[in-house]
Amino acid sequence: MFELDPDEAIAERYFRFANDVPGLFAVGLSATSLQFSHPQPFAWFFLFVVVLCVFGGGKQYRNIAAKYLKRYPGVIGGMVLVWRAKICIIGMLLLAAIALGDLTEAGIYAFFNLNSVAPS
Repeated sequence: MFELDPDEAIAERYFRFANDVPGLFAVGLSATSLQFSHPQPFAWFFLFVVVLCVFGGGKQYRNIAAKYLKRYPGVIGGMVLVWRAKICIIGMLLLAAIALGDLTEAGIYAFFNLNSVAPS
């Protein structure tokens, strides 16, 4: 088994946390907020909670992001950083799209060519 340097070990723990708890929570909360007749306020609240959870240790995150961007400069560094936090980013993007009104239940049904009315 390979041993990670201390910075890489900290980054691994952070990204694992960000993708597990808040990332999966954000994806679930985005689906939950769509169940309300007016999902935007719920999505804003859920997004606020997830952002607090993920970036609560702001200094530690900024240090990890800065080290990643130094280690992997340019576009590659940004792509590596996004890839490491992909589930968390997807969840936050879903919540943001719902909060802004860009993603709606009717829009999802239309995208998949489904009837939005449940069969009786």
